[in-house]
Amino acid sequence: MTDKATLEQELAYVKDLPGFSRSNPQYFKDPMIDRLLEIVMLLGGEFWAMRDRLMVLEHLLATHGRVTPDLIETFKPDENFTKANADLRKNFIHQVFGNLYPQETEQKGNHFSWVTDGPKAKG
Repeated sequence: MTDKATLEQELAYVKDLPGFSRSNPQYFKDPMIDRLLEIVMLLGGEFWAMRDRLMVLEHLLATHGRVTPDLIETFKPDENFTKANADLRKNFIHQVFGNLYPQETEQKGNHFSWVTDGPKAKG
């Protein structure tokens, strides 16, 4: 059996999952919810790309005192920058997309507590 045939056989179960159709996947009863979720995902990606670029700009201004397109495009983050960026990205994903699934600690009627209370401490 070829690698492709083996892979197709191993992944055959996905044909029974909601949204399998590649041309127009639908996961929810109302297709508009799927479209809205797609919009949220796209906007989240665009927002993060701009936020990441802004962090690079701020870092370059703080360390070099100036910013040029070449400095932005050739920027190589150090370990501290990478860690801070990863932490911010993790918090962003949790805040924006965490509401797509039920939280064990979530209190009924308090779905947007992160807006008013800030990030919850882990521990």
